[in-house]
Amino acid sequence: MRLLAGVPVKPFGVAKARLAPRLDGAARRRLGQALALHTAGAVAAAGAEVAIVTGDDHVAGWAAGNGLEVIREPGPGLDAAAGAVAAAAAVSGRPWAVVHADLPIVEAADLAAVFAALPGRRVVLAPARDGGTNVMAGEGPFPFRYGPGSFHRHAAVAAGRAAVVARPGLALDLDTPADLDAALGHPAGAWLAGYVPLSAR
Repeated sequence: MRLLAGVPVKPFGVAKARLAPRLDGAARRRLGQALALHTAGAVAAAGAEVAIVTGDDHVAGWAAGNGLEVIREPGPGLDAAAGAVAAAAAVSGRPWAVVHADLPIVEAADLAAVFAALPGRRVVLAPARDGGTNVMAGEGPFPFRYGPGSFHRHAAVAAGRAAVVARPGLALDLDTPADLDAALGHPAGAWLAGYVPLSAR
């Protein structure tokens, strides 16, 4: 059976606040939705079943309107969202992945590399540029430890059974103006131009 990949999505009205110096609220909402669809599309193209993970009714409605499965968060925070993905996958005995929604230059090949590294490992980790964990995949329950510096905590929990897949498309998440500049300057980020006014570049 196909791997189940959950893409946690925050309410669009509050996401990407650190981009406020460059983008107004409406632009940030449009960008957040576009990023989530971009990431979900890359996940699906890599061969996984994709679901949006959220506790927000508006996000859930948006996901359903775009033909995406929804997994409801049992509580706030990424640990709860990731746990919900692992639990949903366990029902049918298949592997899972947790993929951050804001990966502007991710491509199907990046995610396929994560999925391909999973057999024989407890978990596969893709580190973010800031030391977080942008993508992880595994089988069965896992004690998630998201937050600043989570990559090293997840690796420690895996106790020597973690594989690491480091690729630019997996490492860059879009949180800050510097991240936006990096994405716009990358060939795989050209699609972002439609969501960022010339005055904000």
